[in-house]
Amino acid sequence: MYGESAAQQSDVLLSPFLNAISEAESENLLTSLLEEQAGPVIKGIIRSKLNDRLRGEEAEDVYCEVVTQLVERLQLCKARPVSDGIRDFRNYVAVTTYNACYEYLRSKYPERRRLKNRLKYLLTHCAAFSLWQTPEGDWLGGFAVWATRSVEVASSETLRELHNANELRVSPMTGPDVSSASLVDLVEAIFTKVSAPVEFEALVNSVAELQGIKDFSEPTSFDEQYVRANPSETFVVEIEQRSYLRRLWSEIVQLPLNQRTALLLNLRDINDGVVMLLPVTGIATIRQIAETLEIPAEEFSNLWNRLPLDDAAIALRLGVARQAVINLRKSARARLCRRMRGIAPGTAK
Repeated sequence: MYGESAAQQSDVLLSPFLNAISEAESENLLTSLLEEQAGPVIKGIIRSKLNDRLRGEEAEDVYCEVVTQLVERLQLCKARPVSDGIRDFRNYVAVTTYNACYEYLRSKYPERRRLKNRLKYLLTHCAAFSLWQTPEGDWLGGFAVWATRSVEVASSETLRELHNANELRVSPMTGPDVSSASLVDLVEAIFTKVSAPVEFEALVNSVAELQGIKDFSEPTSFDEQYVRANPSETFVVEIEQRSYLRRLWSEIVQLPLNQRTALLLNLRDINDGVVMLLPVTGIATIRQIAETLEIPAEEFSNLWNRLPLDDAAIALRLGVARQAVINLRKSARARLCRRMRGIAPGTAK
């Protein structure tokens, strides 16, 4: 039977819509799916990933684009249930929304995105430099020798001083005109001047301002490299490959419960909301994350759109002090750092 085939191939949430016979019933159920199931996920991701930097109409445009894509796919799913089923509807909504956010950022902030990619490549491929993660989860850039030492991170005030052209001489050839310097010379000059590692996002901002990149106000809470526009492509690139995330997840589930909770409810990387990548990349479904945290699936589904939680909210859930949450997460990160040491993203098995 047609309806049974659709139900077998798709998420149970879609069953009423797929099994509906009349056009009016299908329209009502489709509207309900979009408003009650997809809507909160879409709005939550747009709010957390694009923040308030969007004008109202721009946020609405992104939202409408996602809804349009979902309607097309759901109608296709109903027409061809065997070949076009959606096994996890909320995950599919999340993927579609991330892709829409990526497309928005790619079109609105092309120069900063290009600079960010170039800096990542430079820091990870030039022997003199390095990009590394601290046990607390912060990503730092600097001279390679600093990666194995305990060196204080450059302050934001120190970096602001660099924006005075007279404070930074890249080479005798360019003098104070840093905008014409090569990227490698500019980065070397920055590290030499501050004599300390620099937070990666702060480095991107500094280089963008020094080079006069106009669209450098791109929101930094969303790393467009994580998700590509085509859902059939690999979503995680360069820094977080699927294999690396899979190994990371296998280590996370072995942590004590309180450490897992403190980590996953506030899991961050270079950018915010890394826990969102687990279902997007197929490493772990939302239900599996809920089971790992020992939180009822329905409760966690409502909690999902609020992630990452702040430490005070996590402390309330665990019944501990806020500092205890910070300590739990540091302990979790330290263990993960030890267990993952030597496994470069994209090479874990």
